[in-house]
Amino acid sequence: MFRGSLHWHLKQHGTESNMIVVFDTTTESFKQMHAPVVFRHAKLFEMDGVLGVSSRNDVGSIINIWELQDYESQVWTFKCKIELPVNEIKVLCRQIDNYWYAVVMPGDGELLVLVQYAEWLLHLDMDGKLVASFHQRDVTATQLQLKQTLVPHTFFPDGYAVNAVPQI
Repeated sequence: MFRGSLHWHLKQHGTESNMIVVFDTTTESFKQMHAPVVFRHAKLFEMDGVLGVSSRNDVGSIINIWELQDYESQVWTFKCKIELPVNEIKVLCRQIDNYWYAVVMPGDGELLVLVQYAEWLLHLDMDGKLVASFHQRDVTATQLQLKQTLVPHTFFPDGYAVNAVPQI
């Protein structure tokens, strides 16, 4: 969700894609907009009021980040390239598998890189350096986020507070 519209990057099998489908939730209409030419594995995200695209190459060792500088003119600029420390990850996880799943998402004013590899979830910084690791069966990296609202709704009881200790 960005600027009151839903956006998603079109995936095309066997080729690179440079189109984004936009659904305007107010007018309930669709349109297309140009995206940067990216690797096939592209994900959209929003950070600090800017739409971004992260894409990784087929082997997952490189992630490119693009920012939409001008929404109306659909002007994209290349922000950075993140090279994942493939050998370091394989040694840490004691795995030789060549498949991992990486997502880029906003967090505290900077981008977070989460890599799922075997039974590990790894947090890397924008320079591709390992920040933290978590070992757990069935762990999954996702771009889905939960957000709380500060809007008081009429269906909440008076004095209700999120994360407060329930009164018995």
